Amino acid sequence: MRSNTRVALREFAGALAAALLLSGMLAAVSTGAARPRYARPTYLTFVANPQSEDPSVAIANVHGGDVRTLGHGSLALISPDGSSVAVVRTTSTRSGSDSTLSLYPSGGGSARVLYRSTKLISLFGWSADSKLLLIYTPGGLSDTGPLISLDVESGVTHAIAKGAIGGASFSEQGSDDVVYSLAQSMQTTAPDDIYTCSATGTHVNQITAGGHSTDPLWGPKGIVFVRQSSRGTAKAPLYELWFIEPSGAGARQLTHMSVGPLVDGLVPVAFSATGSHLLADFQGTDTSAAWTVDLSSAKPVVRDLDGIADGNIPDGISRNGETILIDKGFEGTPSSLETIPWGGGKATVLVKHGGDGSWNY
Repeated sequence: MRSNTRVALREFAGALAAALLLSGMLAAVSTGAARPRYARPTYLTFVANPQSEDPSVAIANVHGGDVRTLGHGSLALISPDGSSVAVVRTTSTRSGSDSTLSLYPSGGGSARVLYRSTKLISLFGWSADSKLLLIYTPGGLSDTGPLISLDVESGVTHAIAKGAIGGASFSEQGSDDVVYSLAQSMQTTAPDDIYTCSATGTHVNQITAGGHSTDPLWGPKGIVFVRQSSRGTAKAPLYELWFIEPSGAGARQLTHMSVGPLVDGLVPVAFSATGSHLLADFQGTDTSAAWTVDLSSAKPVVRDLDGIADGNIPDGISRNGETILIDKGFEGTPSSLETIPWGGGKATVLVKHGGDGSWNY
């Protein structure tokens, strides 16, 4: 909104404008008109020149303009309310690596260090209220490290689980509960199952059995996850998307994929605000592609977003479900951030030399 004090008016015009303004305010009070509601700020964050040895994280508007560099880092996630950006920077040392998780104000200002580790720090996501972060510090096949919830204001951490975490997210159903998949080692043959718990690691509940469930994503209507099935030694395991309620009830298969021997299938990435639009990653050997899953009817509709088998990694979906954010570029080559409509069509380039996009649009 603009203020009338910023406009130069003649004395009479100013008096008239003030009178009209007062009249409008009185009318609003007398009729019970609601005060205007202000939208939250929306941003796009990305890694600039991700192929460099020490890349930087930048922030822009959701159309790719007004770019500002925040600092060095190779991972970044904007908070749901748009106020903060979580950034991970990893540097090599003689004994391995050092990782630092910092919090940058979106509107500008100094960063605040939240967490340090001698292992790699992975970011799984923000809580819906923008108060907590899920991070993971894997250390290898034998030292798998903890899954941690971190309060960004106080810095207090809680170890939720220790093992090989195959995916984790906070609830999108009005709580800070967590869903995660857990195996006891990083070996591909180790059985995975899915669990829920509180943000402090209490009230743990196993909601799948059989050791073939991974990559859970907690959306507005429930949890979508991957159930794996073996296709023999010469083929990759088949990934099918399933739905389950947080209690463990109502499990049902969503997709029925037919894929090549070196391709796995779909992994859930992000939901729209209503939960009716799901973005997924079509994964396999040398393969990553953005696919959509329409959950608005009883029978899900699965579609390849643009027909390209590789080089369009899905990064995010808008809250209204109408726009997909992708990271365009083959591994080891310069990438760009682009958007594609939910229904398909021509891509729009937002950032020419950037990748690993994150937005709260």
